[in-house]
Amino acid sequence: MSSLETKALFITSRRLAPKFSSLSFGKYTIEPIPSADTGNTSATNQYLLRFPDEMGENDRRSHPIREAEQILSLLSLWVGTQLDVKSFMVNSVNVGVLTQDVAASGITGILETPLNLELLLKKFNSLDLDMAKQFLRAADVYKTAVNLIGQNNTLSYFLLTVTIECLSNKTRTETDKGKCDSFINFILTYLQDKSQIDSEKEWKELLKEVYYRHRSGFTHGGKEIPEAADLADKLDRVYVKNIIEGKEVKTPSLKWFESVVRNAMRGFLMVQETNAATQNRVKEISLEHGVVQLIASRDITAGSVVTEKDLNLD
Repeated sequence: MSSLETKALFITSRRLAPKFSSLSFGKYTIEPIPSADTGNTSATNQYLLRFPDEMGENDRRSHPIREAEQILSLLSLWVGTQLDVKSFMVNSVNVGVLTQDVAASGITGILETPLNLELLLKKFNSLDLDMAKQFLRAADVYKTAVNLIGQNNTLSYFLLTVTIECLSNKTRTETDKGKCDSFINFILTYLQDKSQIDSEKEWKELLKEVYYRHRSGFTHGGKEIPEAADLADKLDRVYVKNIIEGKEVKTPSLKWFESVVRNAMRGFLMVQETNAATQNRVKEISLEHGVVQLIASRDITAGSVVTEKDLNLD
């Protein structure tokens, strides 16, 4: 029996009271670590998870980092706290930072060719109000998705798919046989540069893999994206051929799919007709947020102070 000493440094939004010198459950121990914002009486929000990763003679592999991730996810649920993993160490070897900064999340580099943002805004403002709302919703989902790259790639992949669905479900035609067809046809219609893949047949094959295994697999079965997606990212490939449940499949890269989503969304906007209207759709839609329509329980005059007693809330 061999053992690897595993440690994970993390911070939480909910602190343990100073009276707890440590917490132990099973083989896991959590110890408070002094931090710069800890005063004489306040508790720290920085902790160290320690546990041995034991391997028997017949064990062929272990994954102490993933084990630490899962334990801390359970801790977050059980305690009711936000939790941010900072780094890992296995047998005194630092194995890197799990939670990455946005700048290191996989979308890096320099924008060599500036976008015509003025034209993109004009195109957006030319959309009818309902479509502009959908486009903004898609943009919000996309932002969340890319912020999750490197932290939760499964959820990022799912949300990137939802980004397209925000519009593909709105623009579906009579020839689309279902939501998957609408998803694929939207991308193939509005993605201007499809040179990374030779044939439309292969495009559809990869996009079906994304929709059914990465989107529906997560939605209906809680399945994580295959490890091959991460390998494709590291190798800077469109996809990696691998075996899943005895079947040969092509697993697309997350980075590749992100670029497909981004460029298809941009392509959709660029083919829209530009009108002479001067409306600001972003401001117009933003004014709808934070507004709740309530029912008054009595006549209320303009300029009067309104309290909950003046409203019918039941």
